[in-house]
Amino acid sequence: MPDSGRPVVQENMLDNAQVMRALERRLVAHIAAGTTDCGAAAMRVSASEYADPARLEAEKRELFRKLPLVAGFSCEIPNPGDVMLFEAAGPSIVVARGRDGTVRAFLNMCMHRGAQVVKECGNRKLMTCRFHGWSYDLEGRLVGMPSEGDFPGEDRDRLRLVQVPAGEWGGLIFVKAHAGEERIDVAAWLGEMAPLIARFNLGGAKPVKSDRIDIDTNWKYALNTYGESYHFGTLHPTTFSPAAFTNTNLYDRLGRHYRVTFSQRAQGDLVGKDESQWPAPPVYGGSHYIFPNTIIYGAPVEGGGTFLHMYRLYPGEAPGKSFTIMSCYRGGDVPASISDDVIAQTHDFIEMVVRTEDYSISAEGQRNLECAPPGHALVFGKNEIALQNVHRDIAEAIGMPLT
Repeated sequence: MPDSGRPVVQENMLDNAQVMRALERRLVAHIAAGTTDCGAAAMRVSASEYADPARLEAEKRELFRKLPLVAGFSCEIPNPGDVMLFEAAGPSIVVARGRDGTVRAFLNMCMHRGAQVVKECGNRKLMTCRFHGWSYDLEGRLVGMPSEGDFPGEDRDRLRLVQVPAGEWGGLIFVKAHAGEERIDVAAWLGEMAPLIARFNLGGAKPVKSDRIDIDTNWKYALNTYGESYHFGTLHPTTFSPAAFTNTNLYDRLGRHYRVTFSQRAQGDLVGKDESQWPAPPVYGGSHYIFPNTIIYGAPVEGGGTFLHMYRLYPGEAPGKSFTIMSCYRGGDVPASISDDVIAQTHDFIEMVVRTEDYSISAEGQRNLECAPPGHALVFGKNEIALQNVHRDIAEAIGMPLT
């Protein structure tokens, strides 16, 4: 079964409806055959991958401090003067849209005594530290310095906010959680994933709701729950399983990123039917994983348009601690007649399922792995190819081979 992502290359010349029809063909073939996209073999992963403090520190250092991370959607700071905070990766970072429309990011640290300059998101002309009133413009320049005469010899140009790498493309804002003036080439980082993300038209989205879920499990254990449908029938018998087939999904590998497309029960009715009898394909959707920690999921809204969900998973202070920031957005194609409450209700349902089912079982598994005997290993089936490749890619990125 395909696992290389090669079908995605052929999609670049197709519109969204044509792409969804092509994905439906693949799914219907799997439903008819009782199969799923697979890798070549099963794979063992040591329990220490989830419990080793040294590995956790390497992941924080190499993945969450050095690599581009999604700070948010462009629609969260759409106007000049809008600012937001990104603090999940470690340092407090303020992301600001300048008067020229450019997104810049800075350590949220006053150059006087190190206090935070911004405490709340919003729109402003200046960013002013509440400790002593030092003020910075949206480009990070120090423009207000009370009692400046008491700081002889200090040059304002040397007291700019510390810049961090940032970039914006396709409705997504990325930062790196360290000092630097680099402009992140987001399209290059996304690679083959870029045209798929572009299909969501994230620039036309609107934020609706966001929640944080704290979890007693390793961030990778939680991440593993998003990449396969093998568990749908047993873990989600009354929530997701009534609408989706178990162990029947597509997997397209896009460098270190991937797309997983789950099969819907209604698609089972298409088996054996001529395509001329199939209903119009749904809006473009599926689960899009952006290495190392973000999933953007698109699904149709009843009544028209696209529901967008973003999941960002982060390590905690110990191997068995992590948290997820789960945010939902209404697509720009959702009719005005559909209220934000409808989008929020869908978010609340998914948050409940993830928290009480996926993350509950994850916490149980984490406790067991931390007590497992030396040498104990988990087994990922060849039907869990997305999980296999994520673990390989993380191990390669942090320079620590799988054990």
